[in-house]
Amino acid sequence: MTKETLFRCPNCHQALIRGEKQYYCSGGHTFDLARKGYVNLLLPSHTRSREPGDSKQMLQSRRAFLNKGYYQPFSDVLNETVLRTLQRERLALLDAGCGEGYYLARLASCLRENLSEKAELYGIDISKRAINYAASRDRNLQLAVGSSYHLPIVNESLDYLLCIFAPRHEGEFARVLKPKGLLLVAAPGPDHLFSFRQVLYKDPPPIGERGTVGEGFKLLAERHVSYEVELRQKEDLLHLFRMTPYCRHAEGTEFERIEALQIEVDFKLLVYQKI
Repeated sequence: MTKETLFRCPNCHQALIRGEKQYYCSGGHTFDLARKGYVNLLLPSHTRSREPGDSKQMLQSRRAFLNKGYYQPFSDVLNETVLRTLQRERLALLDAGCGEGYYLARLASCLRENLSEKAELYGIDISKRAINYAASRDRNLQLAVGSSYHLPIVNESLDYLLCIFAPRHEGEFARVLKPKGLLLVAAPGPDHLFSFRQVLYKDPPPIGERGTVGEGFKLLAERHVSYEVELRQKEDLLHLFRMTPYCRHAEGTEFERIEALQIEVDFKLLVYQKI
């Protein structure tokens, strides 16, 4: 059984067809399906690293932290925002930089419950390990190892694109979105994890403006999600530390002494339309 997809060949840019064990294009290029159903469409020229993306420790900590539900209120608002801004029920959506798949899998479940038409949901991440984790969350997602700077997606094929705390390439986003297609960007607000950052740095500055998109898009909606969470388990504090970029730059000495911490969750969602 074969199925046309919105993935495109990274070599010749022809649309990819999914077969039983591989994807293939009319140009004769083939890409094997992994056991969990995802495909690797990342070319060596698309990255400078042998193992691009977040480290194994970062991904494992992020998965453990997210599975505890600390960011579920934000995920719920994200799902509600997508539903509220949808322009059509038949939907082709990509999560660009989907990581280990927490947000995309929860959105998939939400859309199945609320849409009469079946949504076609794609996710890409530059980390093969992250995509492997994402495939474990929902086998109905169409997942690929790929770069947001070289999206393996057919031109003007998407109704909706998500960029949740991930690198973005606005030119590529405009290329793959349909005319008037929607782009949702999630970014940290100025107070995100302020108490946590106070432990790591003596005088942490507010997080600067994030999430703005330039030429080719207009802002349709903006939402702010802010709440506090108390982390009472040492392992959850360690997971938070290890899942963030701060672990790459901060010494953990002071952090190791803390047993519990009240943290600020401060996110913003910006919905843009391609013009």
